[in-house]
Amino acid sequence: MGKRIFIKCLKRMAVVILIPGCLVISSSCDENDPVPSGPLDVTISGEISHTTYTPGQTGTITFSRFPATVAEFKQVREQIGREPHGAAALQLMAYEMYRRNKKRGEECIRLNNLTNNVEMPIRRLNELFGASKDDPAYARPYQIAAFLKDATPENGYNPSKPYTVEVRVNKGVAYAKSADYQTDVLYLEVLTQGIDDGARGVAVLKTHKPGEPSKGEYFIVFSSPGLYSSVKTASFTSTFYGLD
Repeated sequence: MGKRIFIKCLKRMAVVILIPGCLVISSSCDENDPVPSGPLDVTISGEISHTTYTPGQTGTITFSRFPATVAEFKQVREQIGREPHGAAALQLMAYEMYRRNKKRGEECIRLNNLTNNVEMPIRRLNELFGASKDDPAYARPYQIAAFLKDATPENGYNPSKPYTVEVRVNKGVAYAKSADYQTDVLYLEVLTQGIDDGARGVAVLKTHKPGEPSKGEYFIVFSSPGLYSSVKTASFTSTFYGLD
């Protein structure tokens, strides 16, 4: 059964309402933080082995909206970040947060990635989200929406709600030992209708190496170029309405 957590920020206090079995998390909100648009309800289900390569094994994360603040992102990480597919979903959340606010988004990206896997994604995100003046044709404001269930080029990448991220173990790439991080690298795929192959790769790991945000507790992203490689252009007959 999936685990669930509700997070709501009222004025300057974050109130966490829990279903039994969930971790209690509470923190104050910065007065400059955006006001969340309702509770953040997150559910994680399925099982992806941390140690045994099982091709096609699947996991799913469902959530009512994206985190609005770094504090909310950390609270969601407490709920799903200890699972491989949770790290993949957190990556999408951090990237979408970067689209909305670069400072908050970058902080979340740094929380969910190896320290050497931050600068390249950020450069590419700037292009995808239209910040590059060199070639605006690359702009993909719906890049992250493309990895949510039921979002397609034909419907303007407008997904069903609550949002759903579907993850599976890569059927062609086995887990591999990393000498640098003294752990296994898990090769996963996030399903998407934004490309012909139907999935994009993301590699995650959990390491005790000093200086890494994993801290031997959370899965973090080893690499995820597929998540910031352009998806198909949305149909010119449809409109992208944005994500909340």
